[in-house]
Amino acid sequence: MTMNQMSIHKEVERRGLWRRIAGVCTCLGMVMTGGAYAMTTADTANAATTDQGATVAIADRDATAETKALFAKLRDADTIMTGQQHANDYAVSTDEENQGTGSDIYALTGKYPSVWGMDTLSIYGYEGPGVRENDSCDITCQTNNIATLDGKIRQADSLGAMTTLSAHWYNPVSGGSFNDTTKAVDRLLPGGDSQATINDYLDRIADLANGAKRDDGTLIPIVYRPLHENNGAWFWWGATHATSDEYKELYRYIVDYLTQVKGVHNLLFSYSPNGTFGGDLGTYLETYPGDDYVDVLGYDAYDSGDVNDSSEWVSNVVKDLAAIAKLGDQKGKPVAMTEFGRGSNKMIAEDGNDTDTQWFTRLLNGITADQNARHIAYMMTWADFGGSGSSYATYIPRKGTALGDDYAKYAADPAITLASGSLVDYSGTYTAASRAATARIVTPTEGSREEDGALTVYARVEGTTANKAWFTVNDDAERHELVADGANGGLYMTGTWQVPSELLANEKATLHLTVETAAGTLTDQTVVVLGARPEQAADVVDNYDAYVDDAELRASYSVANASSSAIALRANDEAAIKAGATGANALKIDYDFDKAPGYMGASLVLGATRDWSAYDHLNLYLESDGSAHKFVVQLQAGGVTFEAYPSLEQQRSGMVSIPLADFTTAPWDTANKGAVLDSAKLASVSAFSLYLNDGDQDLEPLPNGATRPRTGTIVVDSIHWSAGEPDSGDDDGNDGNGDNGDNGDNGDNGGNGGEGGNGNVPEPGATSSPSADPHPSGTPTPAPATVADSAKRPSTGLVRTGTAVVGLALVALAAAGIGFGLRYARRRS
Repeated sequence: MTMNQMSIHKEVERRGLWRRIAGVCTCLGMVMTGGAYAMTTADTANAATTDQGATVAIADRDATAETKALFAKLRDADTIMTGQQHANDYAVSTDEENQGTGSDIYALTGKYPSVWGMDTLSIYGYEGPGVRENDSCDITCQTNNIATLDGKIRQADSLGAMTTLSAHWYNPVSGGSFNDTTKAVDRLLPGGDSQATINDYLDRIADLANGAKRDDGTLIPIVYRPLHENNGAWFWWGATHATSDEYKELYRYIVDYLTQVKGVHNLLFSYSPNGTFGGDLGTYLETYPGDDYVDVLGYDAYDSGDVNDSSEWVSNVVKDLAAIAKLGDQKGKPVAMTEFGRGSNKMIAEDGNDTDTQWFTRLLNGITADQNARHIAYMMTWADFGGSGSSYATYIPRKGTALGDDYAKYAADPAITLASGSLVDYSGTYTAASRAATARIVTPTEGSREEDGALTVYARVEGTTANKAWFTVNDDAERHELVADGANGGLYMTGTWQVPSELLANEKATLHLTVETAAGTLTDQTVVVLGARPEQAADVVDNYDAYVDDAELRASYSVANASSSAIALRANDEAAIKAGATGANALKIDYDFDKAPGYMGASLVLGATRDWSAYDHLNLYLESDGSAHKFVVQLQAGGVTFEAYPSLEQQRSGMVSIPLADFTTAPWDTANKGAVLDSAKLASVSAFSLYLNDGDQDLEPLPNGATRPRTGTIVVDSIHWSAGEPDSGDDDGNDGNGDNGDNGDNGDNGGNGGEGGNGNVPEPGATSSPSADPHPSGTPTPAPATVADSAKRPSTGLVRTGTAVVGLALVALAAAGIGFGLRYARRRS
């Protein structure tokens, strides 16, 4: 990367991070405000409704009375708490405007937000109010920063506000930032070689939670949001860097370690994927850790759509929130908009000029008009880090602007609750709901591979005591005993099976767990793959013949803006083979633009950068559905994102050969505009993705008023490189620049920029301003953020997704090795 690219990348990362943090804070604030304290007539109503349900479906059954009360008040809230990340740590208003409070919301409303967000980055001095000297922060520094944060939590509590805590956790394996997507999750799970690192991190969270006390010693409840926006690829815990089961088990480990090992009982745990997803709960729940581990059903969303009118985005957000709210009602869980704001090309302008001056009230009116969505407990924006020029990042408008007036109107709506100004009321008696005894295999996770022959099983038994436990393999009756493991606070039982060498042949095996307990016999099972995956030739990107099943395929690809079920293996028949397909299987991609508007796609997890510098043509077998949608072949090479657009105008099957000259820089990667894909860049390919963009949005209208189909399927196979003449060249001109491509110039300016996964990164083939999308949390989550706000933050190189869409996308793509930018670029809902 050039220095300029690195600067943009850092800015984006910081903004994304900030934004995510803001989302978390908002979430926490809303939780605390949503009925946890009496501050207005609406708040009093909240308190009254909480008595209707004395049983709470809380994750920590040993939670403090105040934490259970907060859960109940959030669940039963009939007004919406509103808040901001770093509520009074950063502000763009003057001291005179905010009356010395350091709060932009106070400047506009005369009250503090009811949700205050903070982030674990502050523990290490990467963000205020934490400090960091000489680019280091030892245990003494961390302890002092924790004390400062606990003081902030007490301040919020005394003013009638709730606190949320997000976690932009640096990569525990590589030591890089949170958007360094070096594979780590599998190494943090029980038996992994990096567990000590995650435990050290969680120990600091425990210190923070245990120090958050009122003067009388009462622990103050906090909403903790770990591993957020994981359906995006910008964080090391995100899509393509961990399978769904690996993510679930890491989330569960965090909850178990904090509550069972460290004895922390004043945390509520929030799960918060990115939106939008067309109201499809299957997508939302794909990585859900389970009711026993989640308290708050969160949701992050950023608007990077029409600069003049957010109506379409609001409609999509309300559809999602309504679905999640109904789910929350079924599960007895509170629901929150844990991050929201304007991203990408809709970032609030530094000069205060804005064409969409009813953005906040339009969103609120949409939410309150829906009988389900209106029951969310709180909503939080990201932090106002300020800055200048392309690094300017703010989510609350300035006082004296038309949008500022709109926010004041939003905050004054009877549906919204601000901080009461007095101590939060956590009165009420609540009982944790009972739960059934369970046993599960923790590791190996579903679909994982055992290559060296020594397979160790870790199992977790909850709600009862195990008298005896063992596992068997397939139909073999031989028992492999499990015994209590003294590590990790005794959370697990473990046992090892030495796999016979003849079974290490790329074959599936089913592990059957049996546990005899006082509650009866409990069972579980998981499927693993024995043996290494067959190696592919050096010129092959993917031929789809090494996967044992759809589960392994989906664990190897990150699906964007759709459920993982959108991709599957397709058996090749004689006709496909004759047309150019190779081997037994091909990749089938199903799209549904009604369910997931704008775009969808999949990014291959490369694992390490690839050197394809010896080749000059990319070849693939393609079964086109004749839909005339935009097909995007994207790769990141040498830190630059390139795209080509094979045509889908005709229904046909055959080989497509794309010369390097047909690849152009992605429209949203403006920092690298004009870059050329050559052998030097092909020596370092870190991401490869396939996307489908809705042609009715990205391309010229079809003649005679025709429209493109909303659903359909294409098939791809034998993706490989060649040198010299095209390999099995196309016989009818279907090269990399299809006549429906327009090279992405008609893109839609990005997705729903949010904390880093809501559209901060432009969708494949879409155009977007690199500095327009300051996404708050994380790097390339859908909304770019500023990596480092030199004006207000310590120079840490961290940026929130909300600030720079392009920068964020580049960071995520480079770090994650996948087409993250594409994925988020089109997140429109």
